[in-house]
Amino acid sequence: MIRSRAPLRVSFSGGGTDIKNYFVKYGGVVISSTIGRYAYTTLKPRKDGSINIREEDFDIDFSFHTNDVSNNNDVPFFNAIVKHFKPEEGFDLITHSDTDYGSGLGSSSAMMVSVVGAFNKWLNLQLNEYDVAETAYKIEREDLKISGGMQDQYSASFGGFNFIEFRNNKVVVNSMKLKRSTIYDLQFRLMMVNLGISRFSGNLIDTQIKHLSDEEVLEHYEKMKDLTVEIKDVLYRGQLDDMGHLLTEEWNHKRMLSPNISNQDIDHFFRFASENGAQGYKLLGAGGSGHALILTDEERKYTLAKSLEKAGYSSSNIEFVPTGLEAWNNNGS
Repeated sequence: MIRSRAPLRVSFSGGGTDIKNYFVKYGGVVISSTIGRYAYTTLKPRKDGSINIREEDFDIDFSFHTNDVSNNNDVPFFNAIVKHFKPEEGFDLITHSDTDYGSGLGSSSAMMVSVVGAFNKWLNLQLNEYDVAETAYKIEREDLKISGGMQDQYSASFGGFNFIEFRNNKVVVNSMKLKRSTIYDLQFRLMMVNLGISRFSGNLIDTQIKHLSDEEVLEHYEKMKDLTVEIKDVLYRGQLDDMGHLLTEEWNHKRMLSPNISNQDIDHFFRFASENGAQGYKLLGAGGSGHALILTDEERKYTLAKSLEKAGYSSSNIEFVPTGLEAWNNNGS
């Protein structure tokens, strides 16, 4: 039996510039870090050619035979994976995620990376971090034609804090070696708030792509890339007091990329957070809802948490993790 897990991520800046329709022409950069929430896969090989798939979050429990793969479209997410790897034997596959899909934490791409990692271990393919991320991207974005960016697959595969560059058809993952004190202080000062509604990010990305020819929108993309570099420098210097306004400024540019990225409820929430102690904020993921990221300080963190709870919002702390995809046999190897 093989198990794997791939971490979810928090994106600090640059999300949207990792969409291929954009960066092949203009280049893109993002900063993200993996957190202590995971997408899990368990794979158990079988000798009878039967494929049994159970996805807990979507209540999927489905079986077919390796001979029927080309004709089966009932579970497209998993069928695309089977078609890609073409295993000669059957298997049982169980998946589960620590958060809802559409949360803004890169959960669907982390799940794809987790499943690819399990097949990589089972079939002994020797894929490295880049190979895993590229495979996950191909299956999700090209084979399944789910619109979205590229940062999530690479973040889940590599793990840790990364400054990721997108140039033409090339991706470069630069691992950020931050001071432990900076990471610990950032964990203390950041809060994630679940805004309570999941959404399908592909629809938001499709709308975003339609506005790529808008000159004003392209200016917002350029500002976001500049801010991503500024946030990188702030993190390296450990000057987190300077980070709050940069997060807010990045969000204010991102919300202008498409009319569906923000809405009245999101705008109301960020006003409320600012009035109750937030020093900076942004929405995670493609937009529309999901999780919000808030930066505060030790003087206002606990009063802000109480204010959010009183207003009906669910907040949580963040644990950053340095590892990406992990796969192992249940015998410990």
